[in-house]
Amino acid sequence: MPSRAFDIALFDLDGTIADTLPLIYEAFDAAFIPALGTGFAPSEIRAMFGPPDHEIIRNKVAESDAEAAIERYNRYYENRHDDLVSAFPGLAQLVRACLDAGMRLGVITGKSRLTALITLDRLGLTDAFGAVYAGDDVGRQKPDPEALILALRDLGRTESENAVMIGDAAADVVAGKRIGIATIGVTWGNPDHHELDDAEPDYTVSTVPELEALLLR
Repeated sequence: MPSRAFDIALFDLDGTIADTLPLIYEAFDAAFIPALGTGFAPSEIRAMFGPPDHEIIRNKVAESDAEAAIERYNRYYENRHDDLVSAFPGLAQLVRACLDAGMRLGVITGKSRLTALITLDRLGLTDAFGAVYAGDDVGRQKPDPEALILALRDLGRTESENAVMIGDAAADVVAGKRIGIATIGVTWGNPDHHELDDAEPDYTVSTVPELEALLLR
């Protein structure tokens, strides 16, 4: 059985654990096109990331259309999830290996709790994470470390224990740095790497085996 390099690992979800971008693009189209008459290019959608998905919708459509647009987004996300989303190869197995090594795990995501739980459930990973904080669970989003602080509390971190934040975005790295934990940037989920590089994570990996080598000994 491998030993752990960290006591606690916090994972981003979209682009880190799960390849959700194709579904997110289509779900936003399902939300926006009936309300606005047009959708957005993938690069434009990625530029909106930060607030929870439901807040992104509220910011783009008329208030009178918002609830219907959110319902379309949620319904499309759930109905098409199994066709369009998978864990990145080897990632689910790595999560289980981390648990077997005695690590305590959390998820920190900017998406809504509803869609985050859909993804974790459909991937069979809900039980792996002792703390899950989504964008609508907190008042401040990454790079603010609010959700990380809450997750570490829930996971029972002590001062002597080491923790790591793993994600594909600069916001993940900055949030981890702000509370003095290690950071690992992953490059397989997000096509835009320059901001991640500029955030200077402690480690950057391009494959799941490379991540495994950092987490498990």
